[in-house]
Amino acid sequence: MSMEVVSLVALVVAILMGFFLKVNVGIISIAFAYLIGLVYGVPAGKIIGGFSSSMAITMIGVMYLFGIITKNGTLEVLARKITGLAGNRRFLLYIAMYVIGGLLSGVGPGAIPTLAIVPVLAIPVALKAGMNPILLSLIGQMGAQSFRMSPITPEAVVVSELMVDQGLDGNTVPAMWCLFVTEVAMIAASFVFFKGWKFSEPAENLKSEETPKFSAKQLISLAALIAMIVSVVAFGCNVGLASFVAGTVLVILKCGEDGMAIKSMPWNTILLVLGVGVLMNVVKLAGGVDLLASLIASFATRRTASPLMCLVSGFMSFLASGLGVVFPTLIPTVGSVAQDLNGLNPAELMSAVVIGGTVTGFSPISTAGALILAGVAQFEGIGEKYSQNKMFVELFVVAVMAMVISTAFAALGVYSMICG
Repeated sequence: MSMEVVSLVALVVAILMGFFLKVNVGIISIAFAYLIGLVYGVPAGKIIGGFSSSMAITMIGVMYLFGIITKNGTLEVLARKITGLAGNRRFLLYIAMYVIGGLLSGVGPGAIPTLAIVPVLAIPVALKAGMNPILLSLIGQMGAQSFRMSPITPEAVVVSELMVDQGLDGNTVPAMWCLFVTEVAMIAASFVFFKGWKFSEPAENLKSEETPKFSAKQLISLAALIAMIVSVVAFGCNVGLASFVAGTVLVILKCGEDGMAIKSMPWNTILLVLGVGVLMNVVKLAGGVDLLASLIASFATRRTASPLMCLVSGFMSFLASGLGVVFPTLIPTVGSVAQDLNGLNPAELMSAVVIGGTVTGFSPISTAGALILAGVAQFEGIGEKYSQNKMFVELFVVAVMAMVISTAFAALGVYSMICG
């Protein structure tokens, strides 16, 4: 069997093993990459070359900084201040939670850590206000997903590198706006599905709880975060290195503990992303990406390529991480597919992959949905109204709705218009 076929099969097996055996796909991918190299004579140096040091610096640096400002309570106080502005106008909480999710995700850390933060904030607020905690959590997470392709997030850096490797423009802003439009439609659908206009009575007066004030350490943390963002956006500094500097300053000023921040970092996700990159490098060396691109192109036309990419990435995301598996598997094919289809806009195909690999994350077996399930389960006395089985089905329905909406948008040319 040819190396290109073996490498693709190894990638599929790694994904399935990760799903069914509950082990880290990245670690399996590194093992498979080395075994394939031994069999087909690929030098270890070339295999290790798939480990992206720039991606590692970006992900670890940003998550280190946000680990510090999360642990010292800065993000929680910021979120509660925004939420407190709603008072008794409970509909404003939907907007507030969306803004919180979008703000926390778009300014640097991306969707992965924000997806974990949002339910922690949304569920107690929803229960206090007589709202559906699942819906409020979903809206906050949809805000996080809307801006995950902001140019300074780790996810955007990953996607940009995958595009630049093909000699394409690495601009992720069109994908961000495509995600924004899709998430807004998903919010509308979810609002109808969960009957978001209905509140349980009586609801307490949200203004009765005093909004906490920022401590001196938290104000310094906000200043460090703003300085990092300005350095990246205005002066073109590396987001990962700038985050390390900001985090180091906070630790020196006793505004946070580096040990706690390091322990809180999602090392499982970091290893997954970097490990799959090692195997994907072997797939590229073997010609597997070209083979996969030709297979997709053989079924696609100029009209169906975008919805097909969206559908395939959506199905893959039910089983595996969008950032860790779906993006590095499918985005390297967009250049070849676009060329085979007579100059189809590769930015549109990239956006379709990103959206498909993002929106089905609300499945209860994926990250976003699982975090909501776990968050609601932590509160005693609500098991009858929000049972695990009921929530499982509801979240699965939301994921399916998201996949249908995104595929329909791709088929209707919405993403094509946004990407130009």
